[in-house]
Amino acid sequence: MLLGYLLKLLTRGFQAKSSVSQESHLLTKAHLPESTIAENTAHSLPVVTVDSVFTTTTQKTHTSVLNIVEGKFMINVSMLQDELQNFVSGTSDVQGAALVSPDGLALASVLPGGMDEERTAAMSASMLSLGERIGRELVRGNVERIVVEGEKGYGVLVACGSDAVLLVLAGAGVKQGLLFLEVKRAVARISPLLA
Repeated sequence: MLLGYLLKLLTRGFQAKSSVSQESHLLTKAHLPESTIAENTAHSLPVVTVDSVFTTTTQKTHTSVLNIVEGKFMINVSMLQDELQNFVSGTSDVQGAALVSPDGLALASVLPGGMDEERTAAMSASMLSLGERIGRELVRGNVERIVVEGEKGYGVLVACGSDAVLLVLAGAGVKQGLLFLEVKRAVARISPLLA
C-alpha cells in the first residue's frame, strides 16, 4: 500500500516536471548554446528521494497530532478553570483555590485579589513535597492533606493524582469536616480532567 502511494507520487511528480521541462527545453534551445541546454535539462529532471517523501508525510502527521493535542489541552484548562470557579463560588467560606503542577506552575486558579498566582503556586508545590517527605521520615504513610491554620483561616493542600496539587483557601468560620468533604469531592471532579 505504501509502495503504491510512493509510485503514484513519483509518477505525478515526473509527469508534472516533464511537461514543464519540455516547454522550458524548447524555449532554451532557441536562445542558448548546446552545453547550457544540457545543464538546464539535467537540472530540470525530477529528483525524488524516499527520505523526503517520508519526512514530508511525517511532518504533516506530526503537525496534525500537535494541533489535536494543543486543542485538547486548551479545552481541559478551560474546564479546570470552570471547575475551580464553581467550587469557590458554590462552597461556603471558601475564598479561593488554585490547581498547581508538581513543578510549581499554576494550571488554573481563582484566588482572592492581591495574591500572586505564581508565588502561591510555587509555595504550594514545595509545601506538599516537603509534607510528603516529612510523612515518609516520620513513618506516617501517604499524606492525605496538609492544613495550614492561621487566625484568618485555613490553607488546605491536597494531591490530585501525580499531576497536580489543589490549594484551597477557606475562612476562619468554616467547619473543617465539611471543608475536607468538599475538597475531596472537588478532587474527584478535577482528577479526570487531568488525565
